[in-house]
Amino acid sequence: MASAEEMKARIDCADLAERLGMEKPPGQPNYRSPHRKDENPSVSIFEHKNLGISYWKDHTSGEHGSCIDLVIYVEGGDPSEALRQLHEIYSIPFDKSDDESNRRSKMDWVADKCLADIKPAETYLIDERKIPKPVVGYLAKRKTIGYNDWINPEKKEGEKGHNGPAACFISRSLHTLGVLGIEYRFLDPVKNGGLKTKSQGEKENAPYFPDLPGLRNAEVVFVVEAPINAVSVLAAFDPEGKGTSTRSAMATRGVAVVDSIDWSVLQGKTAVVCMDNDKPDEKGRRPGQEAAWKIHEHLTALNIPCHFVDQSEWGDINDVNDYLKAHGPNVTRTALRKLEPWLIPGLHGRDDDNAPPYRRRLLLPTHDFAVYWQFRAKPDFTSYSKITTDQDTGDEKIVHQDLCGFRVASLSRVTISSATAAMSGETDSQPHTVFACSVQTARHGDRLMRKVLQDDQLHNVEQWKKFGPVFKPAQFARMLNILERAVGIGSRDAVNFVGLAWRDGRPVINEGADCYFTEPDKQCPYHNLAFPSGPVTDAEKVITAYQSTFKDNAALMLLVWSLGSHLKAFLGAWPHMMLQADKGAGKSTLIKRLERSIAFTMFSGQSLKTEFRLLTSISHTSHPVGWEELSAQGQGIIDKAVAQLQECYQYTITRRGTDMTEYLAVAPVLLAGEDVPVNSLLGKLVRTDLSGRRGPLMPENLPRFPVREWLQYLARLDRARVQSAYVNAQSYCEQHFVGSGEDDGANRMRNNYAYILMAWMFLCEFADMPQNFGHFKTTLIAEMNSHIAETSSDRAPWVWILELILGEIDSGNYRYPYAFTMVDDEFCLCIRTSHIMQHLSQTPALRPKYDALPVKSDRVLKKQLIKAEVVTKEPVEKTINTKRVANMVALSLNNLKAFGLTPAVPDMPTSSTDSASAA
Repeated sequence: MASAEEMKARIDCADLAERLGMEKPPGQPNYRSPHRKDENPSVSIFEHKNLGISYWKDHTSGEHGSCIDLVIYVEGGDPSEALRQLHEIYSIPFDKSDDESNRRSKMDWVADKCLADIKPAETYLIDERKIPKPVVGYLAKRKTIGYNDWINPEKKEGEKGHNGPAACFISRSLHTLGVLGIEYRFLDPVKNGGLKTKSQGEKENAPYFPDLPGLRNAEVVFVVEAPINAVSVLAAFDPEGKGTSTRSAMATRGVAVVDSIDWSVLQGKTAVVCMDNDKPDEKGRRPGQEAAWKIHEHLTALNIPCHFVDQSEWGDINDVNDYLKAHGPNVTRTALRKLEPWLIPGLHGRDDDNAPPYRRRLLLPTHDFAVYWQFRAKPDFTSYSKITTDQDTGDEKIVHQDLCGFRVASLSRVTISSATAAMSGETDSQPHTVFACSVQTARHGDRLMRKVLQDDQLHNVEQWKKFGPVFKPAQFARMLNILERAVGIGSRDAVNFVGLAWRDGRPVINEGADCYFTEPDKQCPYHNLAFPSGPVTDAEKVITAYQSTFKDNAALMLLVWSLGSHLKAFLGAWPHMMLQADKGAGKSTLIKRLERSIAFTMFSGQSLKTEFRLLTSISHTSHPVGWEELSAQGQGIIDKAVAQLQECYQYTITRRGTDMTEYLAVAPVLLAGEDVPVNSLLGKLVRTDLSGRRGPLMPENLPRFPVREWLQYLARLDRARVQSAYVNAQSYCEQHFVGSGEDDGANRMRNNYAYILMAWMFLCEFADMPQNFGHFKTTLIAEMNSHIAETSSDRAPWVWILELILGEIDSGNYRYPYAFTMVDDEFCLCIRTSHIMQHLSQTPALRPKYDALPVKSDRVLKKQLIKAEVVTKEPVEKTINTKRVANMVALSLNNLKAFGLTPAVPDMPTSSTDSASAA
């Protein structure tokens, strides 16, 4: 059961009051007491300043307290009953023994038992499994092997599940080194009913790494099936147990879990797959080899080079440990270095008539299979084998000729979802197909190059020459014709989007390697991004550091906005962020730390000089980007930038160039600077101000935020829950909103801050932190109300228009008739709205301003003026310079002053002969 303090930190009393059925009259801040006729609601709910928790008080009776006291106040009972009722109301499990932390604690405890005395396991590995003694000692220091002799008292010896003495292989987390699972290999399987192995703890995405430090430094990683085989690989390449080899190993712990493993741990390395050399069963299936095919597809999709060990001469030897026992470390090392030479990994080029029939990875037509064997692949080179006849002896011999200076690792068919389906999750009605060719070259080493080809580019040799030299174009074309048959291997549905997107109707995490852009450098700023990953416990450390580095959560608000931007997949919109700061306030330092914390990218002013560069910086990603000092750019660039920001508040699809390359303007943008000239965007952004709030610097050893784990958490949410959380956040902001609720612009700004509050709620749940941490909600509401109040006169387009016109009047450049006069006992400016728009559109100096305005017609301008209640009377007719001017509007100077509009008024009002008269 959760403790009382945990419940106080997690539960909002306002939400609890509604669930308990307490009545809150519309427009009232307080609730009615359930115990009396409360005509004036007297129960208030607020955040306690000292305790930092949600609190309540009955101002009539004086009763007050936390959420537990509120249950007692409404329902009666004692604290223990109230605590139990809170668990039921909020569906909080009473027994938390099944949560992740407790499972891991239990596995750590079991692992400690296995590590208490490992001598029997060491003896077994050395004597029975022929693992060199130094290797066993090295792994014992790494705490990845152990011993367990537990016996199930309910099972007799010889029955399945009896257990008994077993060598233990301990799977640990790459980030925390915590125990995820344990694999048991019984020393005497007969006692356990013939079962050789058993697993405990997690098995999916919990592979066995015998040497984690060696894995980080390894250049080549061998992927095997059982932990004993991973240990055997280390024995082959490092028999002295020094830990200096550039070869390491990992075990999948079975063939059924290869799809659940996070293979990105092998990024930057070469993978060599050596699964069990299984004989075909009665259906011709070979589980080990078929699992190897899946691993190859997963790794190639991540641009990780993948090769297969050539097991064609292994005979009856099933796995690496069997080979080690039969031949010793040196010969085993040589066998593991011998890789399959075939063009398509896992597809042998010659038939073995003596081998039993088995399921092939691909069935090639006879005319293709007849020449398939001629193409031989090295890790980063391809050759062509030709049969020639010796003129002297008449014997046939095979001559290997150079074909191309690279290896085609994969050629796959990829179906890409439309942008609308990726953003909305709706059924895709406009998918399109491309072909992804992954190639390994010498210059790129342990990373595959990928290029996306359209159908008509597939057989264009000039396209392939961009990878490297093609020595024999005719034979190369024949090879491509064979590879066409293999486009189904690794074929997949993809989304060209970096962040959280929808694929096949469910949210998925998409990184740069998961995308298939035709022009990646231009289409997405994060086309090669891999999200920072780490233990979830690092989230609280990062949040705490950002909360303390600037007062009033000014920096933390920026972090919450950045991480919450990935919720755009559920909500369809996300506000931009305006970061304001005086010189020397620490803005640049904070942005650099944000870049380090979440892999954020800040674009300099030089990279924003054209409309195309602006578009490429915000395309195909929900991961935020930044624009530095937009105010320092020319007005033309500012206008184009504002137009782009308008479009990517939600998302907009556009196509550019002769090839009609698709761009999806969608990324939330951080606008940083002392002055951000985006008045027309006030309804689509939130802000934070660093001025005068600087605190201590964040520590240099601060870990990166676990963005990938955060996205995995978000991907488990459903749209209904996110929408419900947003409605609750809106309700909270509305309760603490200073506005009247009748200003649509202010309401929209309020809803934008509700996005940030909702993101904070989910972030607290992810990091297991109380929602009142650092009084974030309080400071967010304060910033919201301040922002709305300060911009009340800047949000409407008519204000921007009148600012320009009054400036023209003051400078004497306004060429149309106008007059300052009394109308209905109020001093007014009489002017025609049609003349205003004509002046803006026909004055060369004002034309760029006019082009950027959202309002272009005088009819809409007049409607906005009337709605803002600055029109005293209309229509108005008056004589100006002996000419009668009709259809004017009389604008109250007092009402204009409330919006910051103060024209230069003449010393004396116009004469009575020029006074306005009703039309």
